[in-house]
Amino acid sequence: MSFKNSATVSIVCTVYNKGKWLAQTIDSLLVQKDTDFEVIIIDDASTDNSREIIENFAEDHQDKIIPLYNEKNLGVTETWKKACLAARGQYIARCDGDDYWLDDHKLIKQVNLLEKEQTSKWCGTDINFVDSDGFTTSTDVFSNHVIEIADSYEKMIATRGFTAPSTWLVERNLMLMVNDMLDEDIDTADDTFNIQLDLFKHTNFTFLPETTVAYRVNEGSDSRPQSFEALQSRFDRLLKTQFYYLDKYPNTNYKEILRILLERDNSFEKNLSQQDVIHSKVDSQQVTIYFTSEGQEFSQENTLTFPLHYQDDIQFEVPDSTVTLRIDLSELPSFYRRVALTANEFGTEILPNLSNGDLIGTYVMFKDKDPQLIYDISSIKDKSFNLFYVMFNVDDIESEDYIAKILSQDIIGYRKELYTLKPYKADYQQALQERDHYKTELEEMVVRYNAVTHSRRWTIPTKIINLFRRKK
Repeated sequence: MSFKNSATVSIVCTVYNKGKWLAQTIDSLLVQKDTDFEVIIIDDASTDNSREIIENFAEDHQDKIIPLYNEKNLGVTETWKKACLAARGQYIARCDGDDYWLDDHKLIKQVNLLEKEQTSKWCGTDINFVDSDGFTTSTDVFSNHVIEIADSYEKMIATRGFTAPSTWLVERNLMLMVNDMLDEDIDTADDTFNIQLDLFKHTNFTFLPETTVAYRVNEGSDSRPQSFEALQSRFDRLLKTQFYYLDKYPNTNYKEILRILLERDNSFEKNLSQQDVIHSKVDSQQVTIYFTSEGQEFSQENTLTFPLHYQDDIQFEVPDSTVTLRIDLSELPSFYRRVALTANEFGTEILPNLSNGDLIGTYVMFKDKDPQLIYDISSIKDKSFNLFYVMFNVDDIESEDYIAKILSQDIIGYRKELYTLKPYKADYQQALQERDHYKTELEEMVVRYNAVTHSRRWTIPTKIINLFRRKK
C-alpha cells in the first residue's frame, strides 16, 4: 500500500458486527470532496462478515483506506483509542460502522468552520435518525428539537446529553489527549459520554446547523439495550460517571447545572400529570354542530352541542332549509380513528368538503386547535343524521389502541405492500423497455419501407406495370 505522509483529516470508523450496513458506511466516507483524507477502519474481531467487507474495500482503495484488525475483542473504547493512534491527519473525524454520511462536502465544511472559529477545536453537525432498515424516522433532529443538542459541559453532565459522535471533527492532538483520559474511568458505560465531558472542558463546541449524517438507531445496541436489567445497569453506571466528573472538575458552574436539572424535573412532573390533564380536558369539551341556510354564515344561534367522549354515536336533526353543516370536534388538537357523518334517509356516508385537519384514509388528525369538518347537505331532503366518531388513545401507552402502536402497524403494513409491489414495478419497467424496443424497430421498418417505395428502382417498374394494366 502507498499512503501520503499526512492528510488533513483522518476518518476513524470502528466496527463490530456491522456487516449489514458497513458497505454503505464506507462508500459514504470515500466520496468526500475538496479535502485530503484517509480512512482508518478497525474491526474489533467481528463474528460476521465485517472483516471481509473491510478487506475488499481496502484492496480496491489502497491509497485511502488503512485497515486494522483486532485478533480478539477489545471493546469499543480500546478499539477507538487504537485507531486514533494510527491517525496522521490534522483532524480526526468519527463515523461509527452503522452510520453513514449524507453530505459529500461534510469534511471541508467542518474544516473551514474550525479554521474560522479559532477558539474551537471540535465541531459537529445536525443529523437524521434512520432505523435498522434505513428508513428515515426523524429529520434535522437537533434543529427540530427531537433531541436537544448538548452544547456545554453543564448541559452534558446534567442531561447525559448528545452531540452525535458520527458528526465529530476534532483537532488530532486534543483528541489523543482526551482519549488518554479514558483510562481514568475504565468502568464507563459509554466512552463517548466521557469524551464529550472532557472535550467540553478543553475547548468550545461549534455546531454546524446542516444535516450531514444519518444516525442509525438500533434496538439492542450498547446505548439501547433491550432488557430492562441491562438498561438499569447502564443508567447506574452513567450516574457513577456523572459523580466522577463532579469531582474531576470542581470549578464548574453548579448554578447552571442546578437550573438545567430543575427545568428537567419540572418537565417530568408535567409529563407525569399529562394523562389526567388530557382526560379532564376531554371531559370538559363539546361537539358543536353549526348549521346554515343559503346565504347565511355560521353563528352561535344556529348550533347543536353534545358532550365530547372518546367514542360516541350522535343522532341529530337540523332545519329543512339547512345547506351546510360545520362540525367542531372540541376546541383542542385531537386525533380520530374514524369520523363518519351518515344521512339517515339513504344510510350513506357523506364526505366532508373542507377540513382544517389531515384526512388519511379513515383517520382524521387535527394537530391544531378548533378542529372543523364542513359538509354540503344541500341535495339531501331528509335532514336527520348520525355522527359517529372514535378517538385515538393518546393516554395509555400500554394499551393496544395507543395511537403510536396503531400508526406503527399501519406503516409496517404499507411497507409490506410496497415490498410486494416491487417485483411488479420491475416487470412493468421491463415491459416499457420492450415496448420502446419494438417501437424503435417498427419505426426503422417504416423508414426502410418508405426508402424502397420512393426509390427510382421501385417507382419506374411500378409505373410500367400500371401502364400495362391500363391497356387491358
